[in-house]
Amino acid sequence: MGDFEVTIDTLQEVVGRHGKVRDELSATNQQSQLLAQIQPPMQDPATTAFTTAASQAGQAHLDSVSAIERELQTRIEELKASVEQYAKTDQGIEGGVAVKGR
Repeated sequence: MGDFEVTIDTLQEVVGRHGKVRDELSATNQQSQLLAQIQPPMQDPATTAFTTAASQAGQAHLDSVSAIERELQTRIEELKASVEQYAKTDQGIEGGVAVKGR
């Protein structure tokens, strides 16, 4: 196995990248709201059925993307907490303070 070094800057970079993805996903989701709001060009049973199905599919897609967005936000919060804990532990070790285990 190879050795690798994890720095606080690297971890913060990872958090930042996750945040950027979340922001892009959120912006795309906002732009996609039209998928769930399709209006029929005329009122007839076939067109209404088609646009209703299309709107339902669009809403299902938006719901799915929103769930991914929430999961990503949770992951970002967990990563931030991990970075904070890592920084505290690293400062304790560098400062010569003994860090007690859990």
